[in-house]
Amino acid sequence: MTPLHTRRTVALGALLLAAPATAAAQIWPFRRQQNDEAQDGGGHEHHQHHGEVPDRALSAEDAAAVRALSACQSVGETCLSHCIAVLATGDASMAACARAVREMLAVCRASETLILTRSAFAGQQLALCREACAACRAECLPHAEHHATCGACAEACAAVIVAIDALLG
Repeated sequence: MTPLHTRRTVALGALLLAAPATAAAQIWPFRRQQNDEAQDGGGHEHHQHHGEVPDRALSAEDAAAVRALSACQSVGETCLSHCIAVLATGDASMAACARAVREMLAVCRASETLILTRSAFAGQQLALCREACAACRAECLPHAEHHATCGACAEACAAVIVAIDALLG
């Protein structure tokens, strides 16, 4: 069975393909493309090409951010499950880590969705995501020596931070 985040990514990608290219270009906050009027001479001649599928592929930076966010969510789910298992034994040392991972997961999911839908809110969400990943990483690092899942989560959060910096930079 396909993991949930993969099915969601495919579904959101399909929605993006159904959106008009000009609408996506107008609302997407990163590397705005030239508007259609500048590209086609200012008229409505572009209407003759309705049968063609316009290029709506994500940029390399967008795709890298989506991949990093998806990977971080996958690793984060494993880390959160581990934290809960440790908490279930009565060891409360993983409580802050579990909380940070849970928050990071929620923010990463929203960030991935907003990138894929080219939302005007993506920039603000990515700034928040960067903070959530930094906080999660800070909570996971002290446990990384004893819990491999925490180390992997910290690394995944660092990769998201790098991808967000490349996208927003």
